Amino acid sequence: MNPEFYSRVADEFGEYTSGGLRTDVFPDGDPEAAFDELARAAGGPDGRLVDVGCADGRSLLRIAPAFASVLGIDMSASMLDAAERKRGAMGLGHVAFERRDASRTGLPDGKVDLLTSRRGPLFLEEFRRVLKPGGHLIYMGIGETDVRELKETFGRGQLYGRWDGRPVMDEVVADLNAAGFTVVLEKAFRNAEFYHSPVELDRFLRQVPIFEDYDPEADRALFERYVASASSDRGVRLDRHWFVVQARRTT
Repeated sequence: MNPEFYSRVADEFGEYTSGGLRTDVFPDGDPEAAFDELARAAGGPDGRLVDVGCADGRSLLRIAPAFASVLGIDMSASMLDAAERKRGAMGLGHVAFERRDASRTGLPDGKVDLLTSRRGPLFLEEFRRVLKPGGHLIYMGIGETDVRELKETFGRGQLYGRWDGRPVMDEVVADLNAAGFTVVLEKAFRNAEFYHSPVELDRFLRQVPIFEDYDPEADRALFERYVASASSDRGVRLDRHWFVVQARRTT
């Protein structure tokens, strides 16, 4: 993860948002809603939640009321500033945001009931250390075929070329099992996003790390080629592929 990318997005747009007016189609269900439901079910009056890579906090704040103590960590100071503004507006005094390295959080051993991470890095040894025995990790990852056609047009991008290899979700499950977790749920989600205009798609690409080096001017020809191939009366289509895994610390 590149903190400078996320800080630039926060400084330009004021927050981390997927941006762009669009219509979503969820044949497998909404992965964000599924993630939230799993997280809330793990809450309780004494529950302690840590969210890794919290960005501007919007996702964490949706589930925060289900827990007694909530901490969001990120490496981007600008994102944390945006998160603190959102927290203040919602009046959630039991939520804190701190700048910490997810690979070395500095948190005490075995005190966390639930650790969540949405599309962030996995540091399983550290995550296992901070979780209580029996505590849970809920992770949302990016699948190997996410926006494949877009990345093929650009000839680069996040997980570029991984669609011919082992499924990312299978790798995550194997890594969790090897690290002392028991996987209790794994589900892939494939959905479509229809951006209402090329302008909306361009805005989206400037705010997400599909291409951290995306440049509207330098990439104009590639962008227009993709728009021409993916446009319909519903908008400019992107095919998404995410997955959600829940695991329990067992050793």
